[in-house]
Amino acid sequence: MTLEHKAEGFLEKPAIEMAAQISVRDESADTQEDGQFSTGAVVSHYRIIGKLGVGGMGVVYKAEDLELGRSVALKFLPEELARDQQAIERFRREARAASSLNHPNICTIHEIERYDERSFIVMEFLGGTTLKHQILGKPIPIDTLLPLAIEIADGLDAAHSAGITHRDIKPANLFVTARGHAKILDFGLAKTGSAEYPSNIDLTASPTPTISEQLTGTGNVLGTVSHMSPEQIRGERLDPRTDLFSFGIVLYEMATGKLPFEGETQGSVFDSILNLDPISPRQLNASLPTELERIISKCLEKDRKARHQRASEIRTDLERLKQQIDSARLIKDARRGTGASKRWGAALIATVAIVGLGVAGYLYNTHAPKLTDKDTIVVADFANKTGDTDFDETLRQGLAVELGQSPFLSLISDQRVHGTLHLMGRPENTPVIGDVAREVCERTFSAAVVQGSISRLGSQYVLGLRASNCSTGDVLFDEQVQSAKKDDVLNSLGQVARKFRTKVGESLATIKDHSTPLIEATTPSLEAWKLYCDGFKVAITENNAGAIPLLQRAVQIDPEFATAYAFLARAYADSWQPALAAENIRKAYELRNRASDTERFFITMNYHQQLTGNLEEAERTGELWSASYPRDLDAYTMLSAIYQNLGKYEKSAEFAKQAVAMNPSFPPGPTNLAWAYLFLERYAEAERTVQQASERQLNVPDLIILPYVIAFYKGDRPGMERAAARGRDNPESADWMANTEASVLAYSGHLQQARTMTRRAVDMEKQAHQPERAAMYEAAAAVREAFFGNASEARARAKAALELSKSRDVEYGAAFALAFSGDIAESQPLANDLEKRFPEDTLVRFTYLPIHRALVALSQDNSPAAIEQLQVPAPYDLAIPGSWFAFFGNIYAPYVRGHAYLSAHRYSEAVGEFQKVLDHPGIVFADPVRAAAHLQRGRALAAAGDGTEARAAYQDFLTLWKDADPDIRLLKQARTEYMKLK
Repeated sequence: MTLEHKAEGFLEKPAIEMAAQISVRDESADTQEDGQFSTGAVVSHYRIIGKLGVGGMGVVYKAEDLELGRSVALKFLPEELARDQQAIERFRREARAASSLNHPNICTIHEIERYDERSFIVMEFLGGTTLKHQILGKPIPIDTLLPLAIEIADGLDAAHSAGITHRDIKPANLFVTARGHAKILDFGLAKTGSAEYPSNIDLTASPTPTISEQLTGTGNVLGTVSHMSPEQIRGERLDPRTDLFSFGIVLYEMATGKLPFEGETQGSVFDSILNLDPISPRQLNASLPTELERIISKCLEKDRKARHQRASEIRTDLERLKQQIDSARLIKDARRGTGASKRWGAALIATVAIVGLGVAGYLYNTHAPKLTDKDTIVVADFANKTGDTDFDETLRQGLAVELGQSPFLSLISDQRVHGTLHLMGRPENTPVIGDVAREVCERTFSAAVVQGSISRLGSQYVLGLRASNCSTGDVLFDEQVQSAKKDDVLNSLGQVARKFRTKVGESLATIKDHSTPLIEATTPSLEAWKLYCDGFKVAITENNAGAIPLLQRAVQIDPEFATAYAFLARAYADSWQPALAAENIRKAYELRNRASDTERFFITMNYHQQLTGNLEEAERTGELWSASYPRDLDAYTMLSAIYQNLGKYEKSAEFAKQAVAMNPSFPPGPTNLAWAYLFLERYAEAERTVQQASERQLNVPDLIILPYVIAFYKGDRPGMERAAARGRDNPESADWMANTEASVLAYSGHLQQARTMTRRAVDMEKQAHQPERAAMYEAAAAVREAFFGNASEARARAKAALELSKSRDVEYGAAFALAFSGDIAESQPLANDLEKRFPEDTLVRFTYLPIHRALVALSQDNSPAAIEQLQVPAPYDLAIPGSWFAFFGNIYAPYVRGHAYLSAHRYSEAVGEFQKVLDHPGIVFADPVRAAAHLQRGRALAAAGDGTEARAAYQDFLTLWKDADPDIRLLKQARTEYMKLK
């Protein structure tokens, strides 16, 4: 027996439920004594016909109304509860609540009377059975389910509008009449109050009893355990939305035959309702429409604010779904020439003529567009019937490239397909064909699924393409083409794809403007294309590094394969091999005219981001890309990152949020969003974003580092340690975590420990053959030592960094550390090299070189020249440089500008620049510049003669470094200066 049956309510066999059985038996045979009232007994003006049922809180009889000559049901309290004031009050509440409602989908209460000092309720007699007995462990057909659900929702809406919350919605309290209509029964637990909906709920009323309180009295739970809402279980104040959660459970049962939340004990059911998500209804009943699953899921939101807010909203959604199904069936019958279509023929033609643009006309008119620019489509795997593995993956990817050129169509990304397979409980490499493809289509709320096939016909190849509506199964496109030889297949694929674009509603103008032939947009070599497709699959299912050898081989076969070069460059960049990334993106850019529109955008944006460093040009490209293809995920994620490099954090967050909305399982979206929130100092939102990404089981290094950074901002030391432990245990993030810990240790003056952690990070990267990352950590250490006044150590670390790499950011870090330490002779060649190698680079031109020139001027006591140089980076003061990965370089221009103003005796301006560093902790994090800025601000205030504020600034620094290593030069200077101030 399930827990639902154990806590069925207040009647072991609900009274009205027995009506059907009574109505079909020989009532005249029931003449013997039967409990309190025997058959034939007269109660008031009602003659007892027979007992319908008995339970803990009621005895129900079928009776004849002797005055009106109608059948009714009489509900009495059991004799043992006849003097129980709590039971009597509940009995009266049921009568008052239900009698105030007059609705065809609510059981009518005629009156409440007394007989022999016992109250009883007179209600309509119903012939039929409860919904519980309709379900009996099996799904209800959709044609029966929807009308019943609509009527139940309508009845709930009437009750809620009258200020009544039922609080015990379950199949046993929902009746299906002999004519197939729904009736809501048993308002014994109803809560009455204001007729307002949730926005105006009276929160001053007495709270709902807790579970422990509910278990007193009659010994029954106030409600049915299996159908309770989370707020009922928690003992919170209730409103009509609690009924909507319970109704969601009922809908789930109707759709699947099973309860969504189960358990062997009451506690385990409560835990399931409060903390677990139910199995997807479509996993239990694959025939369900996707929209019904969505409706059920929204009803079952644990946060009532996220549910439907009114029963009328559910009713509207159900009615819309029913209309869609009915219309689609009508048109399908018409097309098949069935008897139904013959009967409806003239009327349907007239309807088409009259409504024109209405639903019926749209569905019937085979010339109307089948898709809109708001729809998304799923490109399924091809059914390869040739036995030739060269066609595995290649045709699907080729079709995705061809259709991806369209600004009209929107394809569900491979990453989202894999994420959907995961939610379906299937491996990510599951072939997306047949029912799996259709389910992916429905789960992603797409309009259509496109499935292809290839087979042999003698020496020729037959290529087929079929598109269908994933909800109704209606065929939108079905075409076959033949290719004389294998190498012609890609060309044939392009031809049939363009036909598809025409047939589903795209304009000829956009097809003409955005339709590079597939072999020109990719490669004429099927072998090279297969290698590219295999590399693409490895990259999105495993890692980018694994794709490199496949892509290398692809460009060897076809040296003019632009997209393969671009993807190879991306893989090298993500693997921290910037020289190889630059070489390949340069080649891709030279060949960009041999790519589709979207790929040209991708190539051009990466070219400026990875090679020229021209962020403004990358920004313009990204904005044009996102405007031309507003549903292209890569455009949004790449543009979000560019905005961070330009200091446009609100824009970065905006585009990252849109990327997450498109595909929450694509890691760049949530990682960009979390970093943008951090830079904006919106720490709670950053933490929530990381938590949501973790719940989706996204596993990228950023999402391992971010919890540590967030805990640092919160001052949560245990949280930092937990995050650090996770980071150390993950081979993909262990080095980054070690360097991050080094930055935090140095920020608080624990320099020796910081050096140890940096060595650990560097050694890890050397062992992993990642010299670029190791060099970045060495450059960060050099900058740190320079800030703390350790010139010799700064020079040593700069030299170590340059021996590993001469990349842009490594050279800048080394040049800054050397120049800040006064070693201009060593730093100048590095600056000259940066200027020569990166003439277009935004960071080099407007941040790195001006800062270095200012440091050179300051070394020559030329503060006016330094101040002039530092006007150049002013628009980029808050931007994130490329070196942020190693946690150095953020807000350095204001800091050096503060030094220049201090040297020029412009003390108030110096204070303002140092304060700018301190005012943006979200951007600075644990960069050594933040610790140094406390002291420099104190020095500027002291020079200005503001002793009180100066002492406070020195105290801030000394408090931060209260446990610092005592031999740090900067600390010794600060203590000496502070003593003089005192």
